[in-house]
Amino acid sequence: MIKHSLPVIAIVGRPNVGKSTLFNRIIRKRTAIVGDRPGVTVDRLETECIIADEACILVDTGGIGESQHGAMQSAIDAQVEAALEIADIVLFAVDALVGVSPVDHAIAKKLRRTGRTIILVVNKAENPNLATEFFALGMGEPTPVSAAHGQGMQQLCSLIAKTIPKYDIQDEELEQEPLARVTVIGRPNVGKSTLINAWLGQDRMVVSPIAGTTRDAIDSDVEYEAGFIRLVDTAGQRKAGRIHDVIEFVARVKAVQAFRRADVAVMVLDGSEGIVEQDMRLMQLAQDEGCALIVAMNKVDLLSDEEWKYYLERLDFRMRGLADIPVFRIAAKYKKGVKKLLLHAVNAAKANAFEVSTGELNRWLQAAERKQYAPSHNGAVVRLKYVSQISSSPPTVRIFSNRPEGLRTSYIRYLEQDFRQHFKLPGVPVRIWFGKTDNPYKDKKNVSDKRKRRSKDTG
Repeated sequence: MIKHSLPVIAIVGRPNVGKSTLFNRIIRKRTAIVGDRPGVTVDRLETECIIADEACILVDTGGIGESQHGAMQSAIDAQVEAALEIADIVLFAVDALVGVSPVDHAIAKKLRRTGRTIILVVNKAENPNLATEFFALGMGEPTPVSAAHGQGMQQLCSLIAKTIPKYDIQDEELEQEPLARVTVIGRPNVGKSTLINAWLGQDRMVVSPIAGTTRDAIDSDVEYEAGFIRLVDTAGQRKAGRIHDVIEFVARVKAVQAFRRADVAVMVLDGSEGIVEQDMRLMQLAQDEGCALIVAMNKVDLLSDEEWKYYLERLDFRMRGLADIPVFRIAAKYKKGVKKLLLHAVNAAKANAFEVSTGELNRWLQAAERKQYAPSHNGAVVRLKYVSQISSSPPTVRIFSNRPEGLRTSYIRYLEQDFRQHFKLPGVPVRIWFGKTDNPYKDKKNVSDKRKRRSKDTG
């Protein structure tokens, strides 16, 4: 199955034109904070949504041109560049009640030069005639809407859906499938590009000691056995709260897209720095998006075997709660351990596509329940009846129980871990859904109770 990034739609515009209200109206949820003063949206929000039956990622950005130091042009450039970096379509929002402003002209001038698909959205246009003025921006026909009242939104969503790029399925069917899709993740300057260059045998990626050199997710193919492996290098990740640079925000969005296209993620850690909370968050994000996970500890080639063993114990303790993740020791700069790491990445990708018969699944479930029964729920016994597989990549199963609502989080974690160990799937995220089975004696019990009551009444 060919995996794609979802198309990205970014909303840009100066402050207080109603971008967040437009964002909320499109996704039909109150996610973005909305206020009547400029600068309410500081961080950028992105969410996966459906627009007129087309799946996409919608991004809400901060207002352009709001600056305490008068550096309006730099703010315009930074915000527009951020939108253009990630967006297939840009919704340029303006305010019908205020009219065309100098900042609108500045943004329009920047956007016109890009050649990107731009939709000019005139918000607060309860009177659609107010949109006519915005022809002056040279952005084509304005689309009048009132995000606050929902007016014109159906027409806007239809226009967006028509504009979203479509994939040529016939051409894709002719494309050879890679043996595995491997994305390389980690904080800035831990050696991700160096690792990919070692796999490729050439300097495909720019390598620099300056943090943040890689600012995009770049696909590369490397020959492997009878086929090839597709590699995706992602930009270094920092905490979301520390993403002051719009380029880092772009990198985070593209990293999530890379996870969605990948089968396995290789988490590169700097051995001299160890593991930090952001590494944990990034690994959890990769698994949440369905990637199998492997950890590559880089720059630890000088450690003795005894030091490495102690290091590994500490690392295992820090990574508790994650899915039995295998850890490998490499020195990417000297190409030590990189071939073995790639082999395991391919195996992890295959494991992520794991499929098993219903009979084998139910034998596992019976054995898992015998080893550790589910705790009772309000004094009632919780039983696991049967299980079937729903999908793969990642492996997803549904377990039917008499009282699924009574299953505790700790017991669900036990089932996930036991599933991985039983089927030998280290680092693979396992999804377990639960369904409720009907009580076959419920009706019989009701009939029996009625008979007892009748017997008492006649007696």
